[in-house]
Amino acid sequence: MTSRVLLVLALLAGTLVITAGPAAACSCARLTPRQRVAEAAAVFTATATEVRLIEPVDHGGKVTATLRADQVYKGEVGRAAEVSTRAQGPACGFPFRTGERYLIFAGADGDALTTSSCSGNLTVPAGDRPLRLAGDAHGITRGLLAALGTPRLPPTHPPFTSWSAGPGRRPSAGGPADGPLLLGLAALAAAGLVAGLVSARRRRSAGR
Repeated sequence: MTSRVLLVLALLAGTLVITAGPAAACSCARLTPRQRVAEAAAVFTATATEVRLIEPVDHGGKVTATLRADQVYKGEVGRAAEVSTRAQGPACGFPFRTGERYLIFAGADGDALTTSSCSGNLTVPAGDRPLRLAGDAHGITRGLLAALGTPRLPPTHPPFTSWSAGPGRRPSAGGPADGPLLLGLAALAAAGLVAGLVSARRRRSAGR
């Protein structure tokens, strides 16, 4: 009887060790707010409008959150942004939830933004105003606000699109920048055609 009890306890202990192992796999370095801002490619506040699994958990698991940005503290972030993270907490995935507003410290993976539970993200009060000192309830401190600096509003369109001209670039043919020119040429052509018709009619009348 005693041996059976010991065997059961041993199995339970082994199960706890196996379960606790992955849970402790994510280890984060302790960084100051200034260090977090310096290491991030983009820092902004945004509300999650959609959270979807884009990679099955058995393949590592990846989640993408679609966000409505409202204040940008660093980087180029449009009004609508997407940030990816791991799907599981043990893999340092950040638990995005639809409807929640966050202060996000995002890294860059090519053209995509990524984040993790080690990035320093915070759940912040709902709304769209710049962050302000609100005690320790949301982790907003004087040091964090000083590190963030003054925010700016995100553009209503993505910061870089196929038709926008960045530094040293010219608008692509047929893009919005060519629209007024094409309209002007069309108007001139139409005016010339009308003038020609009027002149021809007058010459015919004078020859009669």
